[in-house]
Amino acid sequence: MTLSIAFLFALLVAMVYLFLTEKLPVELTAFAGLVVLVFTGYVDPSQAFVGFASPAVITMFSIFFISAALLQTGVADVVGQRISTLSGGKEVPLIILLMLVAGVMSAFMNNVAAAAVMLPAVSSVARHAQISPSRLFMPLSFGAILGGTTTLVGTPPNILTAEVIANQEGLEPFGLFDFTPIGLALLGAGILFMTTVGRRLLPDRLEAARGETSGLLTQAYRIEDRLTSIRVPPFSNLDGLTLRNTKLGTALDVRVVAVRREQRKILAPGPDFELQGEDQLLVDGRFEDLQKLLAVQGLVVQDADPGHLREISEQLHGMVLRLPEGSGLVGRSLRQLRFRDRFGVLVVGIRRGRDLVRQDLAGRVLRDTDELLVLGTESQLLVVGDQKGLEMTGELPIQELIQERMFVLQVPAGSSLADTTVRDSGLGELAGLTIVSIVRNGKAEMAVRGDEDIRAGDELLVAGNPTRVLDLLQLGDLQLERDVPGVRLESDSVRVLEAVVAPRSRAAGKSLRQLHFRDRYGLQVLALQRGGETLRKNLGNLALRFGDALLLHGPQPKLRELAEDDDFVILHGDAMSVRRRKKAPVALGALALMIAIVVFDLFPIHVAAFTGAVVTVLFGALRMEEAYKAIEWRAIYLVAAILPVGNAMETSGAAQLLANGVTNIAETYGPYAFIAALVMLSSLLSQGLDGAPTVVILAPVVLLTAEQLGISPYPLMMAVGLAASAAFMTPFSHKANLLVMSAGGYRSMDFVRVGTPLTVVVLILLVVLVPLLFPF
Repeated sequence: MTLSIAFLFALLVAMVYLFLTEKLPVELTAFAGLVVLVFTGYVDPSQAFVGFASPAVITMFSIFFISAALLQTGVADVVGQRISTLSGGKEVPLIILLMLVAGVMSAFMNNVAAAAVMLPAVSSVARHAQISPSRLFMPLSFGAILGGTTTLVGTPPNILTAEVIANQEGLEPFGLFDFTPIGLALLGAGILFMTTVGRRLLPDRLEAARGETSGLLTQAYRIEDRLTSIRVPPFSNLDGLTLRNTKLGTALDVRVVAVRREQRKILAPGPDFELQGEDQLLVDGRFEDLQKLLAVQGLVVQDADPGHLREISEQLHGMVLRLPEGSGLVGRSLRQLRFRDRFGVLVVGIRRGRDLVRQDLAGRVLRDTDELLVLGTESQLLVVGDQKGLEMTGELPIQELIQERMFVLQVPAGSSLADTTVRDSGLGELAGLTIVSIVRNGKAEMAVRGDEDIRAGDELLVAGNPTRVLDLLQLGDLQLERDVPGVRLESDSVRVLEAVVAPRSRAAGKSLRQLHFRDRYGLQVLALQRGGETLRKNLGNLALRFGDALLLHGPQPKLRELAEDDDFVILHGDAMSVRRRKKAPVALGALALMIAIVVFDLFPIHVAAFTGAVVTVLFGALRMEEAYKAIEWRAIYLVAAILPVGNAMETSGAAQLLANGVTNIAETYGPYAFIAALVMLSSLLSQGLDGAPTVVILAPVVLLTAEQLGISPYPLMMAVGLAASAAFMTPFSHKANLLVMSAGGYRSMDFVRVGTPLTVVVLILLVVLVPLLFPF
């Protein structure tokens, strides 16, 4: 192995690592790799950007246009809504139909778009058939993925496979339907698996609906268990203020779902709703939590005494503790670990990437590479620093922290906090404050334990942001009532619905507060589901992710407005936006034109697809702004930037080196063993990588090995391309899986349990079928 080849392998390993961990955006990793290849001479500058004009990129670009046209004209909606009529509400027929329909749509649409457009219809079907959505959403995702294997344009790995073959001198390129026989067999096997073995493995996590829409959703999110009544007394500080100005949401972290005033009930009051004395507010919030938060009434907020701060800085020290990958603490919260009770130290922040988290520290689930900012005595820090699963990475500048983040809460006689413990006070868990010291009779006690009593007259030296405490104090006296009579959260004009953050959503990465969600849409987010976990606290500051499911409460017209926003997918057919249905023939005609051009061999597939894309816009089935938004630019950039990697492997001799080794193995065990190894490797790489890089990396090795063995490259490339789409084992292996994860209430292990045996079935079929239809 030459130094040049060794360097290229090292670069590829680094890129694969970054693809898997996503420490950088995947397209940025591809861009950086391309720059390195150019500067190190592996790729000629004149060839560096040919990928952006490659037939594969043009084909992908055009298919996004056609997919969007089918969506905007309502063609996909009509197809999805027919499922309910045809299935009869039975689970097995439903699974067969939705996988079949998703598969057919994905043959000519983007896989994720096909799954997204069917989500509302499938959600409605589940509700009417009283079947848990978790029994249907995973088959929907898998059907969309498998359907993409049935045509050349169905998925990026197929498109790239065809381009690789087309670029080889003397080889006929794959046709539009060359993938169809094997793809249909895979789709059929997937349907058979999901209706038999897979159906037994599917979770039944969310109970089926019984009647109204809110029956399923409020039960799934346990809203009824959290309803609390807050009565506004006469002459209250809140009398005459709007909900926006009361700061009830930020202070108590609650959502007001209804207001009872005399004999009237006002559902989903807006932020400009004006409160009156004697109003009864029904809020989404636990009684015990609100009771603890309102216990701060009567506390006095003061600046910290400089003498006490100096004493603290002399006795306490700061340390940064990092959770390495694979730490046994990952996946658990500080509360579950009893961190403070075990070690006595105070966690005042969690550094996560570029973000510094200071709220809800006790309940925050720890992740790989999180850094804990802790305060404690020297002996305490020595003990915690030696713990397995933690690495000390530096000291914390305690003087700066103390000066900026410390203040005093004085506990007067008669306060609700008196005679409670530090742990039960709720100041840490609910208000995001850390009690660093208790000043009692003029003496500061530093080693504050969780079971330490708080007494009247104490001065609590706390670390944190005093804003929330001040907001709580401004609320005045409020009366809590635990028993809330049966409340319907819906009416003819107010609904409870679920929405999912859509593919390519501009909302992803932004918080509800940054989006001005309440003001912009007039809707309230009651809860959020992510990765099988329901989140309710600090929702306004939580950055949204693709696939997050939001529980929404608000007026029906506002929900319809949200349905017209492509950033969100409403999981209810009645709220779906009105499509451009009169232009449906144009979208279907563009698709038919593309197929006809390819079938009659008039022009190559990229020209045919581009022609269809132009027709959709030219005749009004799609607007240009909609087309630009529909394009998954990340996928386009990734493919365009990764294509030169294959050329670099050929010109450097790396592909030849690998091919020589593979040839020796294949000559010993035969071509069937070789193709079995290829599909396993391609599928495993695709569970973490995108399917496109997998094809690009393996293609040069496959072609050279086929040449040395004297066998046809067609079955090998076909197997690699199709196996790259066998991405079922994790929710992160395909965006269609991510899309349905939160909506179906799935956890990662659900995909492992159902997707692993399905992957094995698909790979076995590939090893058997590909050589039969494309002989060696």
